[in-house]
Amino acid sequence: MNLCIDIGNTRTKLAVFDSEGSLVKFIIRDQFTSGKLDKVLKKYEIQHAIVSSVKRKQGKYKRFLGNKLKTFIELSAETAIPISNHYQTPQTLGKDRLAGVIGAASIFSGNDILVVDAGTCITYDIIDAEGNYYGGSIVPGITMRFKALNTFTGRLPLVQQDVLESHIGDTTLTSIQTGVQFGVVYELKGFIAKYRESYPDLRVLVTGGDASFFEGQMENQIFAVPDLVLMGLNQILNYNVQQTEKA
Repeated sequence: MNLCIDIGNTRTKLAVFDSEGSLVKFIIRDQFTSGKLDKVLKKYEIQHAIVSSVKRKQGKYKRFLGNKLKTFIELSAETAIPISNHYQTPQTLGKDRLAGVIGAASIFSGNDILVVDAGTCITYDIIDAEGNYYGGSIVPGITMRFKALNTFTGRLPLVQQDVLESHIGDTTLTSIQTGVQFGVVYELKGFIAKYRESYPDLRVLVTGGDASFFEGQMENQIFAVPDLVLMGLNQILNYNVQQTEKA
């Protein structure tokens, strides 16, 4: 079995995959200690593991897992991957962005795909039908936009995302909500329209904490895949294990 760990800006997500690539267990923790990790290892027959972090390097996982498992990978720009990465600064590329497009390519092989990761930031990444990844865009996420309006103005309040009945805000609170929430939807529609000029049969996958919001606003136009980054990490891990076994 494989263990995949995705350390994001706000949460740590873990998944256990079987040899067929099926997700067996999915865990989310605000803080994940070595003791809790050891319980996962005792419950499942983990042989291989991969860690991806948008933060600093995770030496503690390397020390802990590297001594216990057959394979341990800390995802970096030097890690072998099953796609062609044309990003000009691979050292600065977010690991979650890379894993997301690899996960998408494994689901819709032979298709042009736009991956939208709606988390702390919203990222847009394109991978073509031949498995070429060139990059995309990074913009503030929904919560970040709410916080920015409060932080960088004198009187605007800090509000939260809500279900809206109208596109017209009739109070300051609903004006902020409609501006932010519908603004990101219009932004997504604009990105999709622009990319479809070059990729007419483009598929759109959305993942991340706000994936359900986008899916609800764009029903039947996008595919929500909550575990996309973890699926991509599993693909990278399997690819590296296979390369090792061939050597």
